[in-house]
Amino acid sequence: MKPSAPAIPLILGLSLLGASGAYLYMLFKKRRSNATGDLVDFFTRSTSKQDAPVAEIVIPNSLIPLVIGRKSYTLQHIQQSTGASINFVDHDESSQLCRIQGPSQAAVEKAKEMVLKETSRPITITEEVIVPQAACGKILGRCGDELQEICRKSMAKVWLEGRARSETERRVMITGTASQIKVAKELIAQKVREDHDSKKMLADPTRQTREPRIRTPPTSSAPTPVPSDGGMKLNSTSPKICVEKRNSSSFAAGQMEVFVSTIVSPSKFYVQLVGPQSTELDLLVLSMTEYYNQYQNRELHRLRKPYLGQIVAAEFNADNKWYRAEISAILPNEYKPGEVVLDLFFVDYGDNQYTNPNEVYELKPDFLALRFQAIECFLARVEPTQQSNLMPASASATGEEEWDPVAVTRFEELTYVAQWKKIVSKIVTYRNSKIPLHGRETSPIPGVELYDTAPNGMDQINIAQQLIAEGLARPASSERLDELSRSQLFRLGLTNGTDGSSSQSSSIDKVDDVSASSSTSASTVISSGVHINGTGQTSPKLEQQQQQQQQQSVRYRSLANGAH
Repeated sequence: MKPSAPAIPLILGLSLLGASGAYLYMLFKKRRSNATGDLVDFFTRSTSKQDAPVAEIVIPNSLIPLVIGRKSYTLQHIQQSTGASINFVDHDESSQLCRIQGPSQAAVEKAKEMVLKETSRPITITEEVIVPQAACGKILGRCGDELQEICRKSMAKVWLEGRARSETERRVMITGTASQIKVAKELIAQKVREDHDSKKMLADPTRQTREPRIRTPPTSSAPTPVPSDGGMKLNSTSPKICVEKRNSSSFAAGQMEVFVSTIVSPSKFYVQLVGPQSTELDLLVLSMTEYYNQYQNRELHRLRKPYLGQIVAAEFNADNKWYRAEISAILPNEYKPGEVVLDLFFVDYGDNQYTNPNEVYELKPDFLALRFQAIECFLARVEPTQQSNLMPASASATGEEEWDPVAVTRFEELTYVAQWKKIVSKIVTYRNSKIPLHGRETSPIPGVELYDTAPNGMDQINIAQQLIAEGLARPASSERLDELSRSQLFRLGLTNGTDGSSSQSSSIDKVDDVSASSSTSASTVISSGVHINGTGQTSPKLEQQQQQQQQQSVRYRSLANGAH
């Protein structure tokens, strides 16, 4: 049965009404806003959040580790502090997209700020430097001090790989920022250059860069003496040169080249061995001068409480260079009551200097690597022409004979003192030191013969014989020779391997012959430092003289071989 025409609109209306109701029901069921702006289900009243605020940052791949941190500690800290979540997605080959999503816009902005702060920090990276294996010692320094200094100045972590890269190369690893690594590389390159320059100088023994170190010797405080005939016959003309024919075989047996650095008298002077150690000493002086000329370094090594025997750094007032020195005495300052002055002994040259304690500094340990170079000697088989018979034998044993100033001046001329001209030395005798060191074992003092090259370039001039020929000295009437053990021979610092040891033995054999023929006078006996005359009574006058001489004598001497 067909519906009537009036019924059709009613049916369509009811159909449309049902479809509209169904649509409205589904709409209100899904979404309805509450007062806070959240979405709630119309019937179940369950809320659902709106789309959370999001921020995106493009970060280069090199900066991603800064945001994440070690074991993701940095990233976790940011998320826990802000409540935001942070994810990384690929953006392109060189960067990533950092997506920050949080419960509120404030949280997202705070997390973004923390991320950008981390990316602004310098990047810590690790690089390597290849250095010569031979230069590693220079980079490390004494007990690793130089390497620690590189780390301190660059603020980077620097270390040498345990295994060498090859026989000639080694890898140095550096961890730090780009600027820190740059500073560390410059310091390492400087050490490599210093090592190369020092080896270059050592390989060229003819290279002489040392300037004369000329100054009035410590004991020559009087003005230059005027020659007088007081018992010595001085020629008005130039003295005749005593030339000895050089025997090439005898030159090799026990002779060696030395510099005479300081002279007190022919009975006491200091020499330096000519060789690689001479160049090393020059480099040491340059390094010390450069180091201690900087104010901050001097403040770092400020001397608090000086004590006897302390090895320090001091400036030599004759050339304004810095040297190693030993505090041999602490004396009252005559010009400033209540203050003291330090008597310094320069352990590489043998001279002394009075210095204010404020001008002396602690010695950096690196500068102790080189052994002390000054070796105390005495000219063998000569004595002053006017030696007093009343002088105690102990004065001769300690090298305190009274030499005429003219003889001392002439000896300085013949040996080119502190002018660094090579002369030849040979040990022929020795004596044990009678002056004990401050808390140390005494060191034997070698008696040497000195030879200069004659004008013809072939023969030798025996300096001792030259002094005798000029009437400035006389042959020693007797020599007291002490027994010297083989270990003490090496402590003299004047042996050069097996050949030197064999030549030393031959010299000792000759010394034994001289010792057998020596004798002491029966009229004078020295017992416990007191002069006793033939009647068995002590002479008060001589005892007083002896005490004065002991007060004026040097009370302290450094080890010749540089042991410290």
